[in-house]
Amino acid sequence: MKKSVLVMSIVACSSLITACGGSGGSSETSPTQSTASISQAPPLTSGSSSQLPVSTAEDNADSEANSAQPQDTSVALNINREQLSETVTAEPSLYRLGAQVSKISSDMTAWAFSDVFKTAGLTGQPLADNPHGWFFSKAGIWSTAQSHKIQIDKNGWPTSMALSDGTRADTIFTTVMSAEIDTAYEAGEYTLTYAGEGEFEFTNATVVEQSPGEIILQYAGYGALTIAITTTDPQGSGDYLRNIQLLRPGASAANLFTQSYLNYLKPAKVIRPTNWFSDAALYNRVSDTAFTRFDSQGWAERATLNNSNWGAAKGAPYELMIELANRSASHLWLNVPLTADNTYIEQLARLLHDGLNTNKVLYLELGNELTKRTYPQRLGREYAVAQAELRWPEARNTELMQGGSALEQENLLISNWQAARTLEIKQRFASIWGDDMARVVTVLAGTVQDSGNLTTYNQMLLEGALLAEFEGSQAPGDWADTLAVDPMVVNTAGTQLSIDSASAMLADAQNFVEGTDRFYAQADTPGLRYGIRQAEELTRQYGIALTAYAGGHDFNASSYLNFQVLKSAQMYDLYQAVFEVWEEENGGMFIAGKGITSASLPAYCASATYVRADQVASIGLKETQMQDEQDAHMYRAWRDQMRKIGQIK
Repeated sequence: MKKSVLVMSIVACSSLITACGGSGGSSETSPTQSTASISQAPPLTSGSSSQLPVSTAEDNADSEANSAQPQDTSVALNINREQLSETVTAEPSLYRLGAQVSKISSDMTAWAFSDVFKTAGLTGQPLADNPHGWFFSKAGIWSTAQSHKIQIDKNGWPTSMALSDGTRADTIFTTVMSAEIDTAYEAGEYTLTYAGEGEFEFTNATVVEQSPGEIILQYAGYGALTIAITTTDPQGSGDYLRNIQLLRPGASAANLFTQSYLNYLKPAKVIRPTNWFSDAALYNRVSDTAFTRFDSQGWAERATLNNSNWGAAKGAPYELMIELANRSASHLWLNVPLTADNTYIEQLARLLHDGLNTNKVLYLELGNELTKRTYPQRLGREYAVAQAELRWPEARNTELMQGGSALEQENLLISNWQAARTLEIKQRFASIWGDDMARVVTVLAGTVQDSGNLTTYNQMLLEGALLAEFEGSQAPGDWADTLAVDPMVVNTAGTQLSIDSASAMLADAQNFVEGTDRFYAQADTPGLRYGIRQAEELTRQYGIALTAYAGGHDFNASSYLNFQVLKSAQMYDLYQAVFEVWEEENGGMFIAGKGITSASLPAYCASATYVRADQVASIGLKETQMQDEQDAHMYRAWRDQMRKIGQIK
């Protein structure tokens, strides 16, 4: 008879990480630990936190996965294939509003998934280089940067308490619902199910009842819930703890998404789940602990619905993105991995053709934000330059490159390779989709942030001078369906928005959007209106649509002033201005906002200060799933604009 033992204790172990500082440090220290019956442990209250010791020291030990892989219970994708009589065609030139989809992380405040465990991780510990969302402790010390030592099966479930360096973990743990924001999470009974033998330990939850393979937990709705494995496969038979699910109150394992999340997305014409991709997929980011490939082997090893975590290095499965489009009322905007080879692309095309409902339109974009020179986008740029130089080894010796700055030369190489590869992807999809290509929008993604330059990235992208020079190819603007840009409001060295106060910054930002005051057309930094107008005039030359792959704001909570800006009711006016200018300048499909995303900032953080990029967060259309429309200023602007243009009532 299988043994399922539950160890009930509570350990004071949650990291204090603020928007103005780093994590708990890099040295190993001893924790202050308290243990009590979980039934007696009070729920965390707003503002409470516990200091935890964190070890971030690396070593050279190899990480080897345990080969024991018992048969998993497969999670089937329930495709709803609607056979419609009408012809569905893409209309990217029609002004409608879509939505970004929030990043999958332990502190996400969108109630996207019925199974909360798929979001598991640890606040302040990015999973971009991790093959899973687990961490371990030894002698009461949490080791967060050495999680690659945990031995896992192909789906990311820990197979043993033994680590790859020959030592043994006391616990292997992960957390969910870790955002310290009031009303972010639902209080109630959460159902944990699992297969295998072992022992669990929980923090910040009360065990209501348990039976083999199932534990009912009472969660108060605030504070990180930690799930720790203290023993797994005690008999050494290979029957380790796995297939762990943590279902929200009232949720069913048969439904991937909650109805409240589907209701939130319902007004959106298009969804863009870019944040569900790993940096490896978008920017060619690799690491020693989580190498992701995009060839036939990579396709076989890609993320699936059975993976323990959907926010780690492999990213979320394509099936999840397909199902979200099918279950929502939205079309799908998909980012194709930057380094995907032709075999991988053909497999992706088949999956999308077979899985996506026939009343859905598919937007195809290569990579993401190749116009940006910040990290990690610059990794994608470096890859694109290398590919361009391999394809056109004489490119730098041509007259096309003469007289241009180093940045202009780089942009010419990147934009032309981006266009060339996008055309090849379109051709691969066409070979599989056939007549259904009428439902596919081929996207060339540029920017409106360089409109003051004599030659913009958009011009290089649509003209394809290197393609014409070396391959005799037609201009990319002649075969693409849309130029997608980024009508964002950002406080940069160029815009230099006022820092006198949040109100002053937002007033300045509105001038930037509308192209008034010092942001006139011939200014060193023209207003957003003129960048959009310039892009629209270019697309009109080629007879293609102008769309927005991301629009709204890019203020992050790296200072108290930015935090005040994000919280200000004037954000409603700023978003309305962006929407109105976009419509006035004849823009089409517009993907808005940052999903359901929240940011917290300590009250004492009253000035700009250096913060690690992965510690900086912003605010989405809504901060939490259940936030009222009247309190969510950007969300209200989004919905009011949809009411205005007849997208919703």
